[in-house]
Amino acid sequence: MRRILLALMFVALSGTAVHAAAEPEDEAAVRAVVADWYARLQQPERTHWMLYAPGGIDGGPDETELFPDWRARSPTVSNELAAMALQFAYEIDAIVIDPHLAKVGVWERGYFYAWAAKDTYEAAASTLFVLEKRPDGRWLILAHQAQRIGIPETKRTDPMPDMAPLWKARQSEAAAPD
Repeated sequence: MRRILLALMFVALSGTAVHAAAEPEDEAAVRAVVADWYARLQQPERTHWMLYAPGGIDGGPDETELFPDWRARSPTVSNELAAMALQFAYEIDAIVIDPHLAKVGVWERGYFYAWAAKDTYEAAASTLFVLEKRPDGRWLILAHQAQRIGIPETKRTDPMPDMAPLWKARQSEAAAPD
């Protein structure tokens, strides 16, 4: 059902129909919501859900419960690339805006460190946001879908950044007594 709804929204915003002109500040507001989304994902509290419109759909990777057999709610770990990577970056590939809806295509890139191989590697995801302009003028996320994909030759990072110092620093922080 989610995929059908996302597909319908994608077709509705694909540019095949004539759209009324959006306000000039709308693009900046949409970009700000996307930036806020990624900033919130990288925080330990992960309050990104506050950016959803009522009835919003999250088609991104589900969170993983650390202890699924617990009767009480188990702590969760986000499987979003922005939350897992040692270093994260994103690029907005395309934005389509009309007065009430916006579609944003994003290329996500995360860098990780493989300590056994002593090597940095990267992962990527293709993400689609559909945002809705609320009556009060705020833009909120109506739908979000992210999927990990292979990295084409034209988008590979060369040379790779050295993630070893950052990985070692995070390991030292985790091992330090409170």
